Amino acid sequence: MKFQYPLASITALLMTLAAAPSLADTATIQASLGSRVNVRAEPSTTSLILHHGLGGDRVNVLNQTNAPDGFVWYFIEFPTSRARGWIRGDLLKVSATVPINPPAPVNPPAPIVNPPTSERVSFARRTSAATVGGTVQGTQTRDYVLNAALGQTLRISTIGTSQFLQVQVFAPDGTLLYTGSRDWSGILPSTGDYRIRVRLVPEAQQPNTIGEYSLTIAVL
Repeated sequence: MKFQYPLASITALLMTLAAAPSLADTATIQASLGSRVNVRAEPSTTSLILHHGLGGDRVNVLNQTNAPDGFVWYFIEFPTSRARGWIRGDLLKVSATVPINPPAPVNPPAPIVNPPTSERVSFARRTSAATVGGTVQGTQTRDYVLNAALGQTLRISTIGTSQFLQVQVFAPDGTLLYTGSRDWSGILPSTGDYRIRVRLVPEAQQPNTIGEYSLTIAVL
């Protein structure tokens, strides 16, 4: 559910943004090396996750605000991909502020996404697991579809050659059940076709970035 700000909070937020100086700061994402930090569409932990940053990444700070949750949030940009979004202040180490002329607001162009390739997964007789594999490059995604029943447990184990590999699990109604790069297990909420998607994390979807993977899927 998308977070809704009260009218008074929205007014305060806009006044804060208008009063804040434009920034030319650089900052470092504060997390253990390789750990992911959410980059969100709005300054709230309930807002849509647009991208992920990694611990140690350097970013440009474009603006900041004191959000209703009591935290300072920073509007940042990744210097290579130009991906933008909000990160909570306690997850950044920001350098000294250098005022610059504010850039004209722009709407980022929609990324070009290759249509996913899809493959139905079936289990050998008297088994409850199967292993698939392949590679993804740039914006490419690979989907694996399997039928499972309400109350069964789905387990996924991933081995990959790239730290940027990401796995998503979708329920039959399209609800996103999981996004991450670690092994996952969950009890299924309904009967139907589940979709397991392998891709690179959005900020790493460059034409020359390739990830090879092996994915083991089990239904118990």
